[in-house]
Parts: sequence; C-alpha cells; structure tokens
Amino acid sequence: MERYILYETYRLGMLIDLLKREDLIREIDDFISETPTEEIPHVFYVLSLAKSRRDMLELLTDLAKGVDEELPSCIVVGLLYRNREQYTTKALYGKIDLLLALLKDQDSELVIQFRGLLEAYEAAQEAYGVRFKRKKARERMLAKNEKALIDMLSKFEHYANEFDDKNWES
Repeated sequence: MERYILYETYRLGMLIDLLKREDLIREIDDFISETPTEEIPHVFYVLSLAKSRRDMLELLTDLAKGVDEELPSCIVVGLLYRNREQYTTKALYGKIDLLLALLKDQDSELVIQFRGLLEAYEAAQEAYGVRFKRKKARERMLAKNEKALIDMLSKFEHYANEFDDKNWES
C-alpha cells in the first residue's frame, strides 16, 4: 500500500478518535526497527518523535496533501466495523458523521451511502420520541437501524484487512 495512503488513513482515523497517536508511533517504530537505516525516510523519525497529537496531525496533513481520500476513508470505515463492539450505535453514527464532514468530495459514493443512512437514523431518532410510545416498537426500530449500519460498515471490512498489511515501503 502506498505510504501516502497510510498517512491519510492515520490522519482521518486520528481525527475521528478511532486511531490513537500511540498506534502510529508503534507502527513507525516497528518499521524503523525492521528496516535498514538508509532506507528509512526522515519523516518517520519526525513523526515518531512528535510531542503532541496536534503536531502529528499537522505533519500527516502536510504529507497527505493531494492524496485521493477514497481508499483511506474506506479503510477507516472498515476499521470502524472491526471495532464496532467498542462503540454504541450513536457513537458509531457520530464517528461516521465526523468522517464524512472531513472528506473534501461530498459527492463520493461513500458519502452518499452513509449520508442516507445518517438521515434515516436522525429521522428515526426524532420520530421514536413522538410516534413510538411502546417500548417494543422503539426497540425494534433501533435494532433495525443498528442492523442497517452494521451491514453497511461490513461492506468495508476488506479495506481494514488490507490496512493490516501496512506495507510502508511502497
């Protein structure tokens, strides 16, 4: 996988608080320890030694300029699917909403698919307080909405698997 795709993936993942600064430092440190010194780009040392999340994000933003966001955003969605058990449905929707807001191309297929799902979720949240007085009806509606989200996220799982290869050398 191209190194710049990985930079953008980490940037997006860190911005939605899915990937942590420590995750990137660990990956870079592993790469540095396994690679001959003359083959290690200087920027890896700078990233590894970055003092704050903000500094790291600024550097990642500079490094990923001009990178097509489609693949990195799909990887982040796949990682969300993989880590879905750590989040409530509301938190997952919040992370998806934030991710979509970060993307430049608001007409991409990913944005359109998830925007529709987010709008349906928000409409259901508004409606269940008014229309679904019965607990069972509310639970069915929420379960149906959660299933739709998980089904959509699952379509991106293979991107997360590609990310696991972390071939920084390309």
